[in-house]
Amino acid sequence: MNTIKISNNQVFWITLSVMSMTLFSTQSLVIQTSKQDAWMSFLIGGAIACGITLLSRALSLLYPEQTLGEFSRTILGRFLGKVVVVPFLVAWILISSTLLRRFSDFFQMILFDRTPTSVLMLLMMAIVVMLVSTGGIESIGRCSQLLGPLILAIIVAVACLSYNNFEFEQILPVFTDSGVEALLRGSLAPVTVLGDTVFLLMVTKFMENPRQGTKSAVLGVAVGSVISSMLTLMTLSIFGSGLSSKMLFPTFEMMRFVSLMEFIQNIEIFSSVVWFFSVFIKLSLYLFAASYGMSQWLGLKRWTLSIWAIAPMVYLIAWKLPQESLSDAQNQLELGIHYLIPIVLIGLPLMLWTIGIMRKRQSSL
Repeated sequence: MNTIKISNNQVFWITLSVMSMTLFSTQSLVIQTSKQDAWMSFLIGGAIACGITLLSRALSLLYPEQTLGEFSRTILGRFLGKVVVVPFLVAWILISSTLLRRFSDFFQMILFDRTPTSVLMLLMMAIVVMLVSTGGIESIGRCSQLLGPLILAIIVAVACLSYNNFEFEQILPVFTDSGVEALLRGSLAPVTVLGDTVFLLMVTKFMENPRQGTKSAVLGVAVGSVISSMLTLMTLSIFGSGLSSKMLFPTFEMMRFVSLMEFIQNIEIFSSVVWFFSVFIKLSLYLFAASYGMSQWLGLKRWTLSIWAIAPMVYLIAWKLPQESLSDAQNQLELGIHYLIPIVLIGLPLMLWTIGIMRKRQSSL
């Protein structure tokens, strides 16, 4: 596994594919908070997420030949190094479970209304496990390199086809009704997705050029935040903030309005394609990170053995979660703001980076 490398280009597309989840996960919540200025909250959230990504980049480059499970022990010692990995593993498993549940609820709502969510989740987990167990991070990189441009092309096409429906007076007045506090509160939701780049701590080891590869990850976050802001601006200009805030998937509803000379219609199916591919890449990436991290935590020689424990765990948690709704999304957001951001995305990486820098300086004296 150590000989497998992913290119800088693949790192960019992995990150961008994962970031495209932002709209489906947080858009309604951001609009509820920031109203017609929600598009600015996505830009602010993107800027914060880039800072978080730079922190993960700095930490991973301290020990580019090691993963989180290895350099945490180098920095903190064997016992504390294993303890500090646990919150990351828990976060990757819980995020995967939540994402799997949202995926199944979405597709049951728009396409497979007579298919149980348990079956949809099982099918998705089956192809994810197949990809990760047979090819690991290399297969994820190649899939993202193939699917990422397709996702971006669909987004650009939808933006162009939606232009005739824009009513820009819907986004007025700018900033006046929100203010700085509302914009900052609204930016926290996209940070939970855009800033969720601690996977770099597990992936940097497998990059051909770690320094350039991690730069590509920062670029992927920046591009993802701009795209999210752009699509939110379009959604607001069509539905307004009042109606958009009550929708579970506003961008999907926007696609239903696309009509070009009564010839190009009903293109919302392409939203399903974007959603499916994005979920597929993100679930695969997090299953790899959690499985590889768990195998190092347990001292297993074959990291793929952990997949057969992590995957059923993800499925069972997702099966127990309630059906997706705006109230449930709000509860999950609160968990992300009070646990994911301060502990997993910022607190622990900052602590490891600070202690790692000190140890590096002491060893050089």
